[in-house]
Amino acid sequence: MEKKINILHVTKSSGGVGVYTKRIVSAFDKSRFRFTVACLAEGADELAAELNAIENVDAISIPMDDGINVISDISVCWKLLKIIRGNKFDLIHAHSSKPGFFARLASFGTKIPTIYEPASFAFHENSPKFQALFYAVLERFAAKYLTDRIVLVCNGERRLARQYSVGTDEQFITIYTGIDIVEFSPLIDRSIVRKDLGIDLGVKLIGTVARLSEQKAPSDFIHAAALVHESEPDIHFLWAGDGPLESESRELVRTLGLQDHFHFAGFRSDIPGVLASFDCFVLSSHWEGFSLAILEAMATGLPIVATRVTGADEAIVDGQNGFLVEIGDINGIAAAIKKIVDDNQLAVDMGALSRKYAEDKFPFARMILELDKLYMELVECK
Repeated sequence: MEKKINILHVTKSSGGVGVYTKRIVSAFDKSRFRFTVACLAEGADELAAELNAIENVDAISIPMDDGINVISDISVCWKLLKIIRGNKFDLIHAHSSKPGFFARLASFGTKIPTIYEPASFAFHENSPKFQALFYAVLERFAAKYLTDRIVLVCNGERRLARQYSVGTDEQFITIYTGIDIVEFSPLIDRSIVRKDLGIDLGVKLIGTVARLSEQKAPSDFIHAAALVHESEPDIHFLWAGDGPLESESRELVRTLGLQDHFHFAGFRSDIPGVLASFDCFVLSSHWEGFSLAILEAMATGLPIVATRVTGADEAIVDGQNGFLVEIGDINGIAAAIKKIVDDNQLAVDMGALSRKYAEDKFPFARMILELDKLYMELVECK
């Protein structure tokens, strides 16, 4: 029997990165590959439990603080170092900035081929200048001395890396995040989530799926909802997801008098059903790598309103399958929502194009094939 290729994934557990990693290790051929996944940060225990239920996947939960904590960070690196040196890995695939840096640091000297997939660089478009320069220095060091290939999920990330002189063209490979449109269908019964939340089927529902965090800018979405509510008082709004800004966001909804029309669904495991309950999807983020939520909304067949974060213009053709607005432009978000809810035919046409673009441009099978090819290229060159 041919020896299986043994790959270590080191990943942030929460948000789209955790979902993305789970989809990868679930999809690969288990007769050829075996995966170990080190799950870091918030949600590590939950993700590890889900992954351990998958054939040929072993997952380990490692607590990690979001910010800089010297003692905690050294502990994380030490645990990763023991995992890497205690197993015979053929390849390391490190996801997101902080887990990705620690994984590469811990693998130093092992000669194990290492892939880094930032998902969203720490020097993103909305980061303070000093912070961006600090993280860029770390990323330059890691790219030069600790990384074989850098997987970028969209070309916007490539432009950002070049802007900060991180990595080389020889290291870069763009592999677009893929989406399985079968999982996200406009034919899913939208009444299930509506009934669960007490939202009538006859009203328009504008929603998003995201963590309640600074990155996702929930206050922008809530303020835009208030503007829409002034002229469209029957429309409802929904935020699916939890996070550190939940209390603050709920208080803002009360302050703006939206409590009867704005719904917080909390963390949901039934995302296809949640999306099917929407009439329009909104992404109010201040930064992204390449939004998985946008792809899921596209696969569901929804018209989309999104800020011009990295990668958004590679998924959304402005005026065709949705509208793009500037980051932080609350009036722009509200105006775009109104255009969609006031024109049923426009909403239908945009939704149909969203699903077609998801199927044609971002097929999940192609993403897996491209990752498989990269894995084999690096393993065979060991």
